[in-house]
Amino acid sequence: MWFSNIYDGERRDDTLPPVEESPARIAKVPKGRLMERLSLPVKVQEEMKPAELIHTPAGEEVFDLGQEITGIFRLRVHEPAGTTIRIQTGEVLQDGCFYNENLRTALSEYIYVSDGTEKVITPHFTYYGYRYVKVTGVRDLSCEDFTALVLYSDYESIGAIETGNDLVNKLISNIEWGMKGNFLDVPTDCPQRDERMGWTGDTQVFSATASYLADTYAFYRKYLYDLYQEQLLAGGMVPEIVPTFGPTKCSCAWGDAACIIPWNVYLFSGDKTILENQIESMKAWVDYIRRIDGDHHGWRQVFHYGDWLALDRTGAAANSVYGATDEAYIADIYYAASAQTVAKAAEVLGLEETRQEYQKIADRQWQVVKEEYFTATGRCAVKTQTGLILALKYHLSENEELTKQMLQKLLRDNKNKLNTGFVGTPLLCNVLTDHGMTDAAYRLLLNEEYPGWLHEVKLGATTVWERWNSLDESGHVSSTGMNSLNHYPTALYWNGSSVMRPGLI
Repeated sequence: MWFSNIYDGERRDDTLPPVEESPARIAKVPKGRLMERLSLPVKVQEEMKPAELIHTPAGEEVFDLGQEITGIFRLRVHEPAGTTIRIQTGEVLQDGCFYNENLRTALSEYIYVSDGTEKVITPHFTYYGYRYVKVTGVRDLSCEDFTALVLYSDYESIGAIETGNDLVNKLISNIEWGMKGNFLDVPTDCPQRDERMGWTGDTQVFSATASYLADTYAFYRKYLYDLYQEQLLAGGMVPEIVPTFGPTKCSCAWGDAACIIPWNVYLFSGDKTILENQIESMKAWVDYIRRIDGDHHGWRQVFHYGDWLALDRTGAAANSVYGATDEAYIADIYYAASAQTVAKAAEVLGLEETRQEYQKIADRQWQVVKEEYFTATGRCAVKTQTGLILALKYHLSENEELTKQMLQKLLRDNKNKLNTGFVGTPLLCNVLTDHGMTDAAYRLLLNEEYPGWLHEVKLGATTVWERWNSLDESGHVSSTGMNSLNHYPTALYWNGSSVMRPGLI
């Protein structure tokens, strides 16, 4: 092997002369201490044969697994010496032909130069997110010679749900496969393109859904440990990506992972040890916001992703990523909510002084939100689906009936469809059911038109898309700039906990 990385794949040339083995040398001994391993092992959890070998209109030979997965593969080959075999992976066909331009700069391939002997070739130091596999350089290609090896962290599945609706069942399957595909030691945003990063926002919005499906304690414990190590280097700031690999920024709802994830893990496990481990991290995040906010609401004024990928910004350019909900409103609410969560965690741990300190911060910040964004009669000034969902979730209005009526009207005006983004969608169906609007939650869940979860199922999705329109009605990729077909947080635990929540289905 003479090349390997996770984005471009591997290259192996068996015609090269053998190199004598020699011990590795460490140029500089790293500082630190030995400690027990926290991460779950990443293993081959499943093996799959292709559903078919497709001969495309372009003359290509392409394996179709029938399911998008994350992992590697085995391929038995026996070609003349010097033959170059190229294996490429992709998520979708276009007009019946192989396609992977939405992977951006990631080559996502395996190149093997044969020495003339029969071999079973397998990548070792890379992985791929794929459903389709294009192979060149192999005569008499056969499905029997190819095996997909599905990789993910060795978590224990504990939850399952089946409904009387086949499309909803397929949606649940897509969620589960999205989780498998993005639980490779680090909770990634996607497993296939030139990204595959531990985005904190993606991780926090999916953490409850993941915990319905699996025992996530060990998996998130390791991620939260890494997150706190980053905070120690950044004055309490939670980077947008953990682990980081260069200069980074933070944002509300992303950095609030420091408080949301440990609290969710505690709620699902009942084990307060996760709070004991993370209470300093939780406090450090709130303290960081408090310093930025100061006496002049500075937290509102810094960069925030806001309701990322929402569909409600009037006049926005095609493929816009920013929603219409005021980012300052979202930031102020998450500040208060994280302080509240620290206070709750401190109460569980019997830390009364800490509880009082952070409850005081939360109470003051809730009052700031009410004074800034609500009229004396309780009318929310942020009139978007996400704005009203946040108002209802945190009981911010003095007139919740009015807030419900405003939200119901927005839904009706939008033909009973959502237009929420990264902040609003994970809360949407839960808040609706909590406030007596279960019928609206069902309409959103069961909607088969764009935008909706079942719409992408009907277009052939086997995992969850990054965008509601990742493919258009004809099955063509809508854009290549930011378009993953396996992106569990963005398009679905945006609804995951709602789908998995007992009592909704």
